[in-house]
Amino acid sequence: MRTFISIAIGCVFLISASAQPIRPLTSARIYGEMQRLRSLTSVLYVAAHPDDENTRLLSWLATGRHIRTAYLSITRGDGGQNIIGSEQGAALGLIRTYELLEARKLDGAGQYFARAVDFGFSKNPEETFRQWDSIVLIADAVRTIRQFRPDVVICRFPKDSMAGHGQHSASAIIAEHAVAFCNGTLSLSQWDKSRLDVLLEGTTPWKPTRLLFNAFRFGNRSTVREGMFKLEVGQYDPLIGMGYGELAGISRSIHRSQGAGTPSTPGVQPEFFATLWGPEPRVSLFDNIDTTWQRVGRADIGTAIDDVISSYDMLHPERSLIALLRIRSMIRTVNDVEWRSLKLAEIESIIGSCMGLSAEVTTSTAIAVVGDSLRTTLRITTRAGRTVQLVSARWPDGALRENIALPQDSLVTIDVATLVPQSVPIVQPYWLATESSKSLFTFTTNTPLNKRIEPTLESAYGVTVMIGVDSDTISMRLPICFKKLEPLRGDMIEAMRIVPPVSIEPTQLVETSPNARVRVRAYKPVTNARLVISGENGAQPTVASDISMRANTDTLITIPLPKNAGTRLRVGFDVNGVIYTRQVKAITYDHLPTVQYTTPAQIYVPDSRGVQITAKRIAYVAGAGEYAPEFLRGLGVTVDEIDDAMILRTDELLTYDAVLVGIRAINVHKSMQYLMPALLTYVERGGTLVMQYNTTQDMSTKQLGPYPLPLTSKRVTEEDAEVVVLKPEHALLNTPNKILPEDFNGWVQERGLYFPSEYDERYESILSMHDVKEQPLTGSLLYAKVGKGHYISCSLSLFRELPAGVSGAMRLFANLVSMK
Repeated sequence: MRTFISIAIGCVFLISASAQPIRPLTSARIYGEMQRLRSLTSVLYVAAHPDDENTRLLSWLATGRHIRTAYLSITRGDGGQNIIGSEQGAALGLIRTYELLEARKLDGAGQYFARAVDFGFSKNPEETFRQWDSIVLIADAVRTIRQFRPDVVICRFPKDSMAGHGQHSASAIIAEHAVAFCNGTLSLSQWDKSRLDVLLEGTTPWKPTRLLFNAFRFGNRSTVREGMFKLEVGQYDPLIGMGYGELAGISRSIHRSQGAGTPSTPGVQPEFFATLWGPEPRVSLFDNIDTTWQRVGRADIGTAIDDVISSYDMLHPERSLIALLRIRSMIRTVNDVEWRSLKLAEIESIIGSCMGLSAEVTTSTAIAVVGDSLRTTLRITTRAGRTVQLVSARWPDGALRENIALPQDSLVTIDVATLVPQSVPIVQPYWLATESSKSLFTFTTNTPLNKRIEPTLESAYGVTVMIGVDSDTISMRLPICFKKLEPLRGDMIEAMRIVPPVSIEPTQLVETSPNARVRVRAYKPVTNARLVISGENGAQPTVASDISMRANTDTLITIPLPKNAGTRLRVGFDVNGVIYTRQVKAITYDHLPTVQYTTPAQIYVPDSRGVQITAKRIAYVAGAGEYAPEFLRGLGVTVDEIDDAMILRTDELLTYDAVLVGIRAINVHKSMQYLMPALLTYVERGGTLVMQYNTTQDMSTKQLGPYPLPLTSKRVTEEDAEVVVLKPEHALLNTPNKILPEDFNGWVQERGLYFPSEYDERYESILSMHDVKEQPLTGSLLYAKVGKGHYISCSLSLFRELPAGVSGAMRLFANLVSMK
């Protein structure tokens, strides 16, 4: 009789629903995972955002000490800035989620998320918790603790202003309250206790031993204090050929959307810790914690693992298989259910790598709809030192292949025609399956409670494979992947994406004309369908009827917008009574896998006052990516993205109505230090230059305007902060659109950021604003008459407001580029 083993995909710590096939770890990695198999302890690191984590400490713990380590990020970073593209909000959160997963693949730690929506910079935790429901997030942290079962919890930030960001401070408060709840010391009202009980359904109590704060030195801010517990980390590791500080730099540099490139620093460096709860460490983070197999009363298993490690042959990992299978049998008899389950997953992954198991199921089809017929190929290679058996391979539609020999180090290929079953769901990040609130992501009932802290969910479309090794059977689940050969990159394997039958894609997110153009993309044949646009207030919808399409085609439909229907219109596609309302989108960057998500098919329209613009041609100097050029084109403006050479040709620039400099152009283009003088010459000779916001980090030049204009980190984070008009008669507020107080209503996330301060008196301040209990800031919108032309500095967050359909921001932006 065979004994069954189940192998997780990829590395021992399954950090994502990876679409990647199974590949064996290197011998050095196998050796490291054997070391981890010896350890029965865990560390949970807690902070607010992707890239907040201390990758040097994570690398040292997970890869150096072989300790099960994970990072809990309270948000997915969706409120941050994006230096590599125009994605904002949930789409940016997706990018940052997958950047974290790629980073974890390098440093060896795991990844979890709470459900908080990152609403942008906040100045203190009180402001943060006015947005966030603290009880829900404490519950997410407690669930993570109960499922991950850490002995040590570490906060990245303190609770006070030294954290530098209200959400940073909030993450520490959440962690402290979660640990206090786990240990029965958190004071709660009966109502809050009842809410937590509901939110924590299905969890088993767990008590961490200690809660620590990992002190830091960031620039001129230091939280390191005398008497803190000190650890030396960063040591060189011959198994990876570098020190953990070097590995940390590579891992952290994956956060490309944040421009977070970090030096790989060799050498031993200190980390400092303050104890927030529990006994203070004196020698190790794990003082008074049994980290061995004796913890579960099975010192014999620890001894057996030590024997395997001591006899491990780097050149012949398959020689450890018999001993590992024996240890696997021993682990199956451990009484502690949680440790038994965890260690079985670890050893089964090690067994797969020691037998040199390589397996994949691929198709040449990148996307599919339920009901589609596919040709798939299963490829398996084993290097167990002998022939093993493919006991069975079962496809989702029931197709089955059985009893096939797998000779030593030989590729076995099996082709199978299969159908995509109706039960396979559309690929969609689980936290985006329903519309979120302003502060929290919400989940459908289809998302299991224990999965709601995971970074992603496992692919729902895969093949179950069982391989016989002597009397044991190894079971694994292989996702069905899309595989192609790229001439410049070789084999490329990505998730095969399940899509709805149609995708509804308005060509303009903001529509200022009477008609909308909607592209409908059909992945299956469509007959007698209708396109419907409806509004918010019950206005009569508009309809385009009798639409028929072949599979894998698209058509562009022009349809009138409904009148007096509000500023947010919904677009639906009715196919035989089934109404589709989603647009399929994909994020593609070289450092990430292709990520599919869907959004509501909707169109924003200005309010009844509309948007007027007099500019006809705009020269655009691209920055970090934004919606502004597309918005202007929707207004009928010609927008030409110009290169460096064009900027130097002043006479040609003067044929444009204005030059618009994209957000963060000074940060992302080093050549701006040479181009700014040419742009200012253009202004002097009669041009209009609109300079949008830049940050104080990595500035290519400090010459942002014709006169001194020092940037600061000052900002107004309260999107509803009062705006005081300082120059009500100024042309920027009157031509061609009259800017009224209500034009500052309905803004999202913030008013503006990185305002200039102590600027030259020759600039005119147009607006004043401030957050509660702070001094007024007057640098959000500045104007200077220079020679024959106009210079405008705008640090308002128009790059967020335009794609959010804020009518007042549209009018103000149109005024900026129309200045004459």
